[in-house]
Amino acid sequence: MTHRHHWQDWIYGVIGVWLIVSPWALGMAGADMWGMVVLGALTMILAAIGLMQADARDWIDYAVAVVAVLVVASPWVLGFTAMAVPSWNAVLFGALLAIAALWTHLLPHEGGHA
Repeated sequence: MTHRHHWQDWIYGVIGVWLIVSPWALGMAGADMWGMVVLGALTMILAAIGLMQADARDWIDYAVAVVAVLVVASPWVLGFTAMAVPSWNAVLFGALLAIAALWTHLLPHEGGHA
């Protein structure tokens, strides 16, 4: 079985780790903290599946794009918009996830993936 290793899966993993660690680093607590931890863990799980399964390409990227939307929306959904740094953290890293997830689907390319 061939494995698909492209840069997006690694980006998903790194951002997933940051989403798990960032609530403690940024002083979050309660439901907002655990919401970010869950979204980070979900991102890491999708990254791991993407790295291990060669045929998971499209659905992994689209699933990560959905998680990215949830990460961007989390300050409003979980109610931590009053905390500027955690809010911007969620918006920035959610946007980065979305860009990475949709990169190969939005841009024409030749050949395979790195």
